[in-house]
Amino acid sequence: MTALITGVRQRLFWLWVAFLLIPVGIGLYAGILVLTQGLVVTNLSDLQPWGLWIVVDLSCIALSAGAFSLSAIAHLLGRESFKPIARIAVFIGLLGYSGALMCLFLDIGRWDRFWHGWVYWQPHSMLWEVTMCITLYITVLFLEVFPLAAELPIFSRFTRLRRWAHKIHNSTLLLAGMGMGLSLLHQSSLGGTYGVVAGRAFLYRATMPLLFIASAIAAGLAFTVQMTLIIQWLRRRILVPRQTLFQVGQIAGVVLLIYLYMRFWDTTAGSYGYVPGRTESDMLLMTGTFGISFWGWEILLGGIVAAILLIWAARRKSVGMLLVGSGLTMAGVIANRWNTTMLAFAHPLSTEPQLTLSSTAQYFPSWVEWATALGIVAGLTLVFSLGIRFLPAYRGLPPVPVVTSEASTSAQPEGNAPVAEVSHAT
Repeated sequence: MTALITGVRQRLFWLWVAFLLIPVGIGLYAGILVLTQGLVVTNLSDLQPWGLWIVVDLSCIALSAGAFSLSAIAHLLGRESFKPIARIAVFIGLLGYSGALMCLFLDIGRWDRFWHGWVYWQPHSMLWEVTMCITLYITVLFLEVFPLAAELPIFSRFTRLRRWAHKIHNSTLLLAGMGMGLSLLHQSSLGGTYGVVAGRAFLYRATMPLLFIASAIAAGLAFTVQMTLIIQWLRRRILVPRQTLFQVGQIAGVVLLIYLYMRFWDTTAGSYGYVPGRTESDMLLMTGTFGISFWGWEILLGGIVAAILLIWAARRKSVGMLLVGSGLTMAGVIANRWNTTMLAFAHPLSTEPQLTLSSTAQYFPSWVEWATALGIVAGLTLVFSLGIRFLPAYRGLPPVPVVTSEASTSAQPEGNAPVAEVSHAT
């Protein structure tokens, strides 16, 4: 019976892999169109230079923030119980930043000049600082994941490679410190990239770096919890103790409340007076076409409800509340990145009547943009599925069944407590 169940699970897994290959193939075809024909196959324009790819890019980076935050808690603060989930977060971080780089590779238009930022330094540019920090941080993530991949049986004959992997693993404390510094720099710089755009009144404010950091930490922690719960449910294995998942969820909920507090004052501060451009943009955000995504997804469901579920999940010992709360947090940060990017170009650059219509952008992603974005997400999901299945570090342990008091009475000496359910961690 056990062999039959194992065989069914294996077939389902490979069907899942085959299903993911479909959007990956379509995305590759659409990507070739972009690389050969240019941005003319998209709906991007001079009035709307940033679109769906930038939203996916920012969302991938935000959802990957669990890598540096959980690594810092596990290694810098010495919380041993957080190390299993930190390993999962680092793997998610490497894939997330890889997806972000793929989006940027398509978005720059002249893909043959992707290397210019590394050769022609522009230290006064926020985008250049983001480029350098992401390059260095993805290198740190690769070094953190490399020892996990080196444990695959295929590398057993390469003894020197494994020695290097063990040396790198012994430097985890140093890598965690470097990763935290680099990640904090570029997470804030992503918000700063928007905040220094003086021509866009909705973006031009000093609070953007803080908002991006807080929302990314909350979303990164919640997304790692969500993926861990899904993996453990599908594989019937224990990778992270349930109590640790509840603790990470509570941290994410508290950070999310801090973000909502900052977001409240940042959004409502403009109502104390009239600021040309900023006031109109805030009204469009709260009452216009962006109202549903702002109030519904970013504030209510992805903010208030998500924070309550994440914090109360531990008190109720409810995995369902933890799963739903983490999913809503993820949806909320994606809505925030969408609102921030799209609203920046939805309002005209000038309030002069003769320029209002000509400076207003109307944008909806083309099928090429959707296909490449979905292909990137499907590709990351495919690599994550394969890694979680085959990397020894994510093998996990089967859960220990609960022994009832009636069954344990005959097996235990009188006066001993009954055996409780134990959650293992790798």
